Amino acid sequence: MQSELRGILTPVLTPIEDGAVAIERIADSVKFAQRCGCHGIIAAGTGVQETVSLTVAERKKVISKTIDATDERPVLAGISHPSLQIATELATHAAEEGADGVLAMPPWGFAPDDDVVMSYYRSIDASTELPILLYNNPTVTVDLAPETMRRIARLDGVKYVKETSRNWKKLAWLIENVDDAGLASVFGTMDVLLPVLEAGGRGAVIPAPANAPAMRVYDAFNESDSGAALEAQRTFVDFPPDEVSTGLMPAVKAASELSGVPVGPPRPPYQPVSEEGKDAISEWLAREDVPTVE
Repeated sequence: MQSELRGILTPVLTPIEDGAVAIERIADSVKFAQRCGCHGIIAAGTGVQETVSLTVAERKKVISKTIDATDERPVLAGISHPSLQIATELATHAAEEGADGVLAMPPWGFAPDDDVVMSYYRSIDASTELPILLYNNPTVTVDLAPETMRRIARLDGVKYVKETSRNWKKLAWLIENVDDAGLASVFGTMDVLLPVLEAGGRGAVIPAPANAPAMRVYDAFNESDSGAALEAQRTFVDFPPDEVSTGLMPAVKAASELSGVPVGPPRPPYQPVSEEGKDAISEWLAREDVPTVE
């Protein structure tokens, strides 16, 4: 990676057709993510990418195809897995395919204690020369304590930290004690993008098409246009809309489909957005002038 990551990092949604991964459509998903705007791409690494629903072989294919389809922007490959052996195998694959870094959540399944988590990240750090993004996502695995995250950030290869919770006290602590301390760059979520930037954080991990208004937040902040940044940040107050009851992953897949990107529905057993929800998302897309694909 030529320079330090900052800004909007966008997870590429995984195309699904008849319950199977539609590998040939990954390029369309990548292009849409780039068209909406981002500074970096994430392959097969986050909850919205349905990572836990993919086999190891599928994840390798998704990583490879995402790297192939991405322009000059850096790509972080997801390597999270309950099995340390598989996580390091994925890290090796990512390096061989030309990834610019790796993303790792703590192992899921049996809830790991701090010693297990530290051992996991030490082993990943020892297995790869790629920079590591520590990804704390309590909706998938354990919620790491701030001090544990700082301990992990002290590992030589851990260059980035992403905090998924909207816990502002925790985020502010991480920015001060991890980012400002020079250990690792801190990223948040779309809901708190502007306050993260104002406090000295580096950006957020945001899927398409929500990355389109996120880029407006980021650009306005860097142009010292606080009014425009705040207006753009308010976009996320009603996304996903109240009419969507299935969570963020089905919402962004529906939004992408409505924008002309054939990502398909969530992989079963997860359920798609209702028609009422799709109507509400369509209104949001039109209001925010999100790019469409013909």
